[in-house]
Amino acid sequence: MVLENSKFALLVLPLVYYASPVTSQNTPNENLVLADCGIGLGPNGGSTSFEAIYYNGDVWTGQGENTYRPTMMVNVPWTGQYPWSWVGFTMPNGDEFSVMLDGGVKDPGEAGFATHTYEPKLYMPCYSYHRDRVFQLADGKWCSSAYVCNYRGQPYPGSGPTKPEPEKPEPQKMEIHGSMTQDTVEFWEKPATQIMNTARQAFLSDGYGCDTTKRPINDKCTISWSCTGDPANNSLERMAQVFDKLATHDKFTSMREVVTDVCRYPDTRPGKEGQCRQYEQKIDRYYKVPGSIKLTMRNVPRDGSGENSNMHGELEYTIQCDTSRWECMLCNAVGTALSVPVPAAGALVSIGCQACKD
Repeated sequence: MVLENSKFALLVLPLVYYASPVTSQNTPNENLVLADCGIGLGPNGGSTSFEAIYYNGDVWTGQGENTYRPTMMVNVPWTGQYPWSWVGFTMPNGDEFSVMLDGGVKDPGEAGFATHTYEPKLYMPCYSYHRDRVFQLADGKWCSSAYVCNYRGQPYPGSGPTKPEPEKPEPQKMEIHGSMTQDTVEFWEKPATQIMNTARQAFLSDGYGCDTTKRPINDKCTISWSCTGDPANNSLERMAQVFDKLATHDKFTSMREVVTDVCRYPDTRPGKEGQCRQYEQKIDRYYKVPGSIKLTMRNVPRDGSGENSNMHGELEYTIQCDTSRWECMLCNAVGTALSVPVPAAGALVSIGCQACKD
């Protein structure tokens, strides 16, 4: 006996890189502190850890160096370079943050901004603000603030007004547009997360291109990646973050289960040969994904700048199998645009598919 249960999905994703700050309507007093901990105790006199500390209200009590207890915090792993420039992390409550900072700004100047999924359309200004003994870790090490992000116009009410700076040009906005084919492939017991996460394996060390070698997925299918990138914009990693998100998004792929009754105890009693005394269910899962998706990152010309829209990177995968099929269900469901927040990429993304007919 065979039963089939199907769960279908698909996808889409303009990546807007910056927007004018607007005060949060839900948590107008929130603060995000990016802290260096155990300064001087790490390798070569550096820090021992880096922590993102969130407060739903004030950080400092106003009584000297005393601070309030944070609402939540998360460790930001060392990746070989100082993390407070461009970084993404997820708080314990599932809120995904992205932070972009200019390390050359001095205290208490505005150095960048942060976004998070709970209010994805708002940009929280971040200020360079170095202050000791903000929080003490369980092992006794102290954390010092490096940046403070909030909607107050300054890092801390007691820090005084920030000095006026010469007007800066509007930061460049970026968009990521994607397209998918009507060609679909299906894999047994291999979800999209095991396919999309091969992007970084193909990246060349120069940050400009990819190894286009076909890599086996199973004995009948291969995947290859092609790309061009802008290292100054970290475009390849940002687009890889998009693929990470697509691989776990319930509207990107489809899964069907095939449930089969398998005889575990055949009946060997005389006269009952060929019958079964006990059945067990065997469940096979099949995952369907588009045969190819291509992402393109471009800048958005600033008003009155005379700029052109230039490409800053492309990243595409192509799956080739012994068999595949043209299917309109995923493609038509995606349509021309279906926006999904991808905080680790810095904004929103858009993927489309030309409508088709079976």
